[in-house]
Amino acid sequence: MDDHLLILDVGSSALKAVVFDRSGAVVAAGSAAIATRGAGRSVEQDVGDWWQAARSALDALPARETIGAVALTGSMQNLIALAVDGTPAGPVVLYSDRRLDADEVAALGAKLPADYAARTGNKLDPSHTILKLMRLDRYLPGAAGSERFLFGAKDAVIQRMTGRFVVDPTTATTTGLFNIRDGGWDADLVKASGVAAGRLPEILPANAVAGQLGDTTAAELGLRAGIPVYNGAGDGAAATWGAFADRPASAYVYLGTTGWVAATMALREANPPRDIYTLADPIHADRAILISPFLNAGSALEWLSGVTALPVETLLERAETEHSAPLFLPYLAGERAPFDDQAVRGAFLGLDRNHRPGALCRSVLEGIAFAVRHNLEMAGLPPSPLTVIGGGAKSPLLRQMLADSLGRAVSWPPASREVPALGVYRMVAPELGFAPVEQHLEAETITPHHAERAERRYRAYLDAAEFARGLSQALS
Repeated sequence: MDDHLLILDVGSSALKAVVFDRSGAVVAAGSAAIATRGAGRSVEQDVGDWWQAARSALDALPARETIGAVALTGSMQNLIALAVDGTPAGPVVLYSDRRLDADEVAALGAKLPADYAARTGNKLDPSHTILKLMRLDRYLPGAAGSERFLFGAKDAVIQRMTGRFVVDPTTATTTGLFNIRDGGWDADLVKASGVAAGRLPEILPANAVAGQLGDTTAAELGLRAGIPVYNGAGDGAAATWGAFADRPASAYVYLGTTGWVAATMALREANPPRDIYTLADPIHADRAILISPFLNAGSALEWLSGVTALPVETLLERAETEHSAPLFLPYLAGERAPFDDQAVRGAFLGLDRNHRPGALCRSVLEGIAFAVRHNLEMAGLPPSPLTVIGGGAKSPLLRQMLADSLGRAVSWPPASREVPALGVYRMVAPELGFAPVEQHLEAETITPHHAERAERRYRAYLDAAEFARGLSQALS
């Protein structure tokens, strides 16, 4: 009766439901799209859409009566305001929202403790949720002052399922309220945010039970009431564990709508703050995840699909037959790493009248590969064979470009889209008595073929990126 574990992955553009059996094998999966809205620099979603996506994704799954537990993952660094009864008090403000300009961020930063970076493990970033809490008048006008706040998409779904307000350590790290060395909310930072500590969620490790699935929500999802709901972890931690990079000296890249490169280190060796993100491990308090997030990965392909009116799959097919392509800078929404620059924008360099959509697609893929290398180099992550995961890595041409760009082997698990779910499985399997999973089965290894050409074009990419940053102010 309790033979299966359901993982819900509340991503930026879709919610995925993945069912594992006791051996760690995927036996069923479903998904549903999630809409994003916003004008100008605002980026928002709706808690109700997340719940509806969960219901839709589960509708396609067979034998739901055999699911004996649920665990979750999802996007982090969001501002989610709920009334005390759990109903939404406003739209969800996503991590990618940039409605605060640089001057406003600097002014708010001046009100924080001088040792903010040492406390949180990270230098102040425009995406840190503490800044949004400090400007609730901007993000939640008319707030009653009694709202409860959550910071991960999966946390809002857990609240709907169980009635509890919880968060995992990895997601908590992204808020600017969490003391990475003490492992809890920092009283001085909470005070600076202007929000009472009682309005924040309880921090629980990823393998803790957040609560039991309630009768009403169980009926809505077609699951049994009373089964345990595990806290799980934010997507950065889930992907790290799913890529088997929760152990020191192994790195990976995640390519979805956005992307990141990451690795795990002992917290004392990581010794934050660094120039990149340091996140608390979701279970082990003495470890940290180093992560360098960039804003433009699969979103660049979706943009090209929109402007060419061609499906992404068609563009990828045409790119395979192209050999001449311009150089592409993927900064369509500014950049977050390896440099933080909200003003920089993308470009095609070397265009001529013979270039067609397939050539532009090839350029976009190469630009994503170069962004990965740039982040790896600036982050100083281990030079190990790189595991690449996420739906954005579905193109064999992109995987080959990654190997060429890096000049080393790239490993791609065939079930790449389910890797974050696998990470959460690995976190909670010991609690359920499920079998451990220690490696990706049948992973594909891609070796470099055109490393010399890629090296030459990468050097041009770096020069072009520096030029684009200098030009951005004149174009604003």
